[in-house]
Amino acid sequence: MMTEQDKTDETPEEGAATEGETKEQPAAEATDAANADAPKADAPKAAVKPAKKEKEPAPPGGPETAVVARKMAPGTPVVSRRRILQIGVWGGIGAAVAAMGASFLDFVYPRNVAGFGGTVSVASAAVPSPGQKVQIPAGRFWLVNLTEEQGGPGLLALWWKCPHLGCTVPWKPNFVWPDPATGANKKGWFRCPCHGSTYTDAGVRVFGPAPRPLDTMDLTVGADGRVTVDTGSVTPGAPDNPDRAVRI
Repeated sequence: MMTEQDKTDETPEEGAATEGETKEQPAAEATDAANADAPKADAPKAAVKPAKKEKEPAPPGGPETAVVARKMAPGTPVVSRRRILQIGVWGGIGAAVAAMGASFLDFVYPRNVAGFGGTVSVASAAVPSPGQKVQIPAGRFWLVNLTEEQGGPGLLALWWKCPHLGCTVPWKPNFVWPDPATGANKKGWFRCPCHGSTYTDAGVRVFGPAPRPLDTMDLTVGADGRVTVDTGSVTPGAPDNPDRAVRI
């Protein structure tokens, strides 16, 4: 049978054992908690999803760079000198082109034509007397007043251009050449200075390389004696030139 002394001797041992167990238990629990928090080496790592890329905002409309107006100092001209010169040069070129275009249109579609290519009027006082002739530079023709001996009577407008090569044919009052109709020498002929083509008072060819007589222009005589010649209406010359004379 155990006495109280024996119980007293056993109690400290039991208390020591209990105290040791109590101190070791928190340490073990701390170790287990640390092991639980640490990642296991054998556990597979979870796949990391890439973060979604945020859409970039659309660039604003308009030019990429801002245009900043330069501040003008007082007294500075608004238009530069170089710009003024450019405007002047291009303006001059444009004016020249417009002038050429207008000239071309006026040539193709003439308006109020006067002089050669249009109608030319000769006052009654300037009309030559029978047997005479007068040069009309504005219409490039000779106005001839034929007598009966010359194939008339009547007025004839002869274009002064030689049908050979286009030389201007003058009237040579002192030039002598045999008359084909009579065979006698006659003074006064139309004679081309280029190749010697010779024509009668009515423009009929009698000598030279010209292929035909002088061309004639339409002619009318007004009630007041004024003669109007249409230089745009030309009839090729022929031996019947005298028959085209218009009586006054």
